[in-house]
Amino acid sequence: MKQERILVVTTSYPYGRNEAFIKAELEYLAQCFAHVELVPGFYPRDATPRPTSLPVNLDYANARWGVQRRFIVVGSFLGGLWRYAWLDDARRVMRGAHRWENVKELARALYRARLFERFLVEQVRYANKKIDIVYFYWMFPEIAGAIRFRNVYQPSLKVVSRAHRGDLYEDKRSGGYAGLRQGVLAGIDAIFSISEHGRAYVAREHPAAARKCFTARLGVDDPGFKNAQPHEEALSVVSCSFVVEEKRLHLIVDAIAHLLEAAPSLSVRWTHIGDGGLFEELQAYAQSKLGGRRAEVVFTGYLAQEDVMKLYRERTFDVFVNVSSSEGIPVSLMEASSVGIPMVATDVGGNSEIVNESNGILIPADPDVATIAGALARFRDRASAVAYRTRARADWQEKYSAAHNYPQFGQSLVDIASRP
Repeated sequence: MKQERILVVTTSYPYGRNEAFIKAELEYLAQCFAHVELVPGFYPRDATPRPTSLPVNLDYANARWGVQRRFIVVGSFLGGLWRYAWLDDARRVMRGAHRWENVKELARALYRARLFERFLVEQVRYANKKIDIVYFYWMFPEIAGAIRFRNVYQPSLKVVSRAHRGDLYEDKRSGGYAGLRQGVLAGIDAIFSISEHGRAYVAREHPAAARKCFTARLGVDDPGFKNAQPHEEALSVVSCSFVVEEKRLHLIVDAIAHLLEAAPSLSVRWTHIGDGGLFEELQAYAQSKLGGRRAEVVFTGYLAQEDVMKLYRERTFDVFVNVSSSEGIPVSLMEASSVGIPMVATDVGGNSEIVNESNGILIPADPDVATIAGALARFRDRASAVAYRTRARADWQEKYSAAHNYPQFGQSLVDIASRP
């Protein structure tokens, strides 16, 4: 009989629009554990959470962002100064660039670690909750607080984390530093990277932690259909991401403009799914470069995962494109693969673990516009693209099926939680 109880610490889920891909995972975790409780680090006070059957614990978020936040932050920071090993971090920060930015990062890490430790004390010692394992969906500095709680109060507690992109790769951070990272890696029970690329990064940069870092791929559910191949003349291109700097969506605009210039008889329909801080700027840029030409541009804005699948069911696409400068391993590529859409993607992060020569085209990490355009143009030949579509679906089934990956991951957590 399932007896293990797990806390799942998120950024904000089930609130907000981020972390949408955690939903499928939680359904499988609920089958592996007797009790699963969500602990978001933040939630908008006026927001309605997304539907979930799991209990949501807001005690940590309320302590961190409540009306007494200023006093709590200061008190937690001061408490963190004598509870956590931070001198090595301080020396590194003071020797490096971005000194002031990283001093603030260290201070944030200290107060968040101490605040989360206090949260666990209140949950276990005062509210009499039984917790077997704390699972952080990202590599938060709060992990240090969970480790200290385990060491001082509950040696049987297990502390694990997933590792994605910005939370893992320190060189992708603006200051090149993640607060209390050495202590986190030394004390955590297991790290589950979403990609082989991430696992190799940990082994290279933090060799002592390599033995407890594993690859645990994300996954998407079987959509139950395949995207139909287009029959109309226009080349149909789709992309899906937040509209932020590292996604480099202006390169897609430039590549389409290049295609139209090189092939006077060609027309293109580009659909982009997603919004973000540069959304209006991207719209204006697309209009200036493609307006009045043989291009149809569709900006859907943000779509929930089920609406993305509805679009893939109802509209036809020749190719999915990702030109990011940095990635963990995109769920958007998994979704495209699951419905059999061939992919063009830059060779960054874990993209090469999804995209290969049989299901798409992997282009250099920093491609020129002609390279992107040439890769997209390959899919004008729809007869030869059929094999790419078949392979894309087969590769999803083999590597990124939620029905395979998440029960396996859930059992790994159960095994860790059950250790003496």
